[in-house]
Formats: sequence, C-alpha cells, structure tokens
Amino acid sequence: MTLGEAMLLALKYNPALAAAGLAVETAEADMARARARFLPTVNFNETYNFSDNPSQVFMSKLNQRVFTSQDFLLNNLNNPNAYGNFRTGLVMRQPLFQAGEATLGYQQARLGREMAAAYILSVRQQLLFQVTQAYFGLQLAQENLAVVQQARQTAAAHLKIAQTRFQAGTVVHSDVLSAQVHLARVTQEEMTAASQVQIARSALATVVGRPEAGARPLAPAPRPPAPLPPRLDDLKQTAQEKRPDLKQLELSARVAQQEYAKARLNYLPRLHVVAEYDVDQRRLFGSSGDSYTVMALLNFNLFNGLADLARVRETRAKETQARDLKRDLEDRVRHQVTEAILNLKTAHERLGVAEKAVAQARESLRLIRLRYESGLTILVDLLNAEDATKNAELSRVAALFDTYLAQAGLDLSLGTISGPVATSPEQK
Repeated sequence: MTLGEAMLLALKYNPALAAAGLAVETAEADMARARARFLPTVNFNETYNFSDNPSQVFMSKLNQRVFTSQDFLLNNLNNPNAYGNFRTGLVMRQPLFQAGEATLGYQQARLGREMAAAYILSVRQQLLFQVTQAYFGLQLAQENLAVVQQARQTAAAHLKIAQTRFQAGTVVHSDVLSAQVHLARVTQEEMTAASQVQIARSALATVVGRPEAGARPLAPAPRPPAPLPPRLDDLKQTAQEKRPDLKQLELSARVAQQEYAKARLNYLPRLHVVAEYDVDQRRLFGSSGDSYTVMALLNFNLFNGLADLARVRETRAKETQARDLKRDLEDRVRHQVTEAILNLKTAHERLGVAEKAVAQARESLRLIRLRYESGLTILVDLLNAEDATKNAELSRVAALFDTYLAQAGLDLSLGTISGPVATSPEQK
C-alpha cells in the first residue's frame, strides 16, 4: 500500500471527514431558507367553534350569510342558542419591503456556503496530514525494528566470538557474561520496536477508517530525503492565499459585518401585503358563505426598550472581534510557515550529519571487532561500538523520515497539501 492509496482510503472511509461533509448540506439548507424570505407564504387554516357567546353567534351567522330578521330580536341577541361554525381559510402573505434585511440574510447564507466549503477543505487537509504522519510513522517503526534486529544479530555474532576466545583461554568468563547481558538488552529493544510497529499499524488503520488497512504491507520506505522548499517570502504569500482556515475566518468576518448592517436596519419599517379567502359554514360540507380580504400591513418599531441599540452594539463588537481574530491567524500562519521551513532544513542538516556518523560508526565497529578478535582491545570497546553503530543508524532513519514529515507539515501550513501524488521510483 502506497501513501497515495492510504490517502484515497482515508478520503473515502474516514468518519470525521464524512461528518464534516454534512456542513455543506447544512449551509445549502440555510441558503434555501434565506431565499424563502423573498417568496410569499401560503397557509391553509381550518377552525371550528361551537359557542352560545352572543358576539360569536352573531358573527358566525353573519359570516355564513344566514342572518335573518329574527336574529335582531333582543332575546335572540342576548340569549342565543349555541351555534357552530366551520371556517376554512387560505392566507397569503407577501413581504414588499424588508429594509434590505432579507437580501443581507441571503448574502450571509451564501458566505456560509463558502465557509462550509473552506471548513471541509481544512478538515480534508488535516486528515491528509494525519495519514502522512501515520504512514511514515509505520514505515519509521519498521525501519527502526530492522535496525534493532540487525543490532541483535551483530550482538549474537559478537557473543560467539567472546565464547570462542573464552574457550581458547584468551579472555575471562566476564567477557561472555557481558556479551550475554548486551544481547539480552538488545533483544528487549527489539521487542519494544516490534510493539511500536503494531501501535503504528493501529494508528494508520484508525486514521484511514478501515481496520484492515493497518495489516497491509507498505511500499518500500523512501531513500532520498524530501526536497527543500523555495524562498521563504514566496511561501508566506502562498499561505496567505491558500490556507482554508484563513479564508474561513475572512468569510466569518464578512458575515459579522453584514450582521452589524442587519442590526442597524431594525430601525426601518417593514411592509407586507396579506390576502385572505375564508369560507364559513355550519356543516363542514354544507352551504357556505365566502369572503375575501386584502390588506397592507406596515410595522414600524418606535421603541422596544433599547433592544435594537443593544443589538447594534453587540454585532459591532463581534465584527471587530472577527477582524482581530483574522489578523491573529495571519500572524500565526506566518510563524507556522517559518517554523515548518526551518524544521525541514534542520532535518536535512541532521540527515547529512547522521549519514556521515553511520559511515564512521560502521568503520569503527569493523576495526574494533578485528582488534578484539586479535586480542588488542577489550570487549567493552566492542560493545560500545555496537551501541554507537545502532544509535547512528536510528538517528539516520529518524532524520530521513523527519524530512518527509517536515515537508508534509510545510504543505499543511501553506494550505497546499492536496492528497495522492505520483510516487517516485524509489517508493514504487
């Protein structure tokens, strides 16, 4: 399994990314709801009342158009018999003037849709970075295990040398015991390294979202280091343009600005037109009396306890807060890019030093082993050379993978980490 394949599996199966994707559906629903404020509302009403209240009976008969002269008798007016009425109504309400509030609300919903897209892109990039960390973490654990296994084989070979020389009477028994203790310690390190491989497999399976992914064999580990980046200033500008979280915060500041504008519009009136058609009847499907009403409603809030003023102050503060948060994130993005570049450069420098140290440690181990076999040095020097070679190998492997992890961190800080890419021949 290559890194690109692991990324594709994570993009398909990771539950956190799937949950984040629902943000777009939510934003689109908000857009539809904001668009609905421009359209009329139509409601159907059905009510039934049965009452001996004089005014209710009077109005019910009048609306049914069954009012007679007998109903004008004082006794009938003051003490009517209980009377029932079914009222069927169809009401349409159309806003004519909303002081621009609906327009701003729709613009905010569209910005919310863009914010949702930026949020999903940010989650996607974070996921790709986590996959990269887990994938290279597993490869690093496997490489460390290979180094420790080689060190255990070397320690076993040196134990045989010590046993041979002890049998020949050229060294004391303490050399054999020291070699055995050293082999036991390296064996324990091998067990720990093997455990780290299993932990890394579990981490990869978790971030990918497929339990079986951690059990699959990986492509061979890379041999050359990750490339160095171009100039620092160019990368900082790239981050300002590409970072999805920065774009999301910029859109949030625009939403806060429009919310402030909406709050100020509360001082303006609202105008609606209402059309209503009613049918009144004593029985649900009996003879009926219908009527219609058309009216214009103007609402102008003159005083509501200074709530509108408080709303304006609140939205103004949130607008200022959003702008300050955006500036803060811009500063942190510049720092993150600088830190990522320096980490990558440092990893390259460490790798160069580690490769030289490995060559020197291997040559030193070869010479000391020859001297020990010839009886020209003691076992402690040989064991120290073994440890030095093992540690140099581990440092080289760590520095190599640090270049790839630092490169992934740089891509994340720039907002350019984009998913599966073609693998190099060394990785195929």
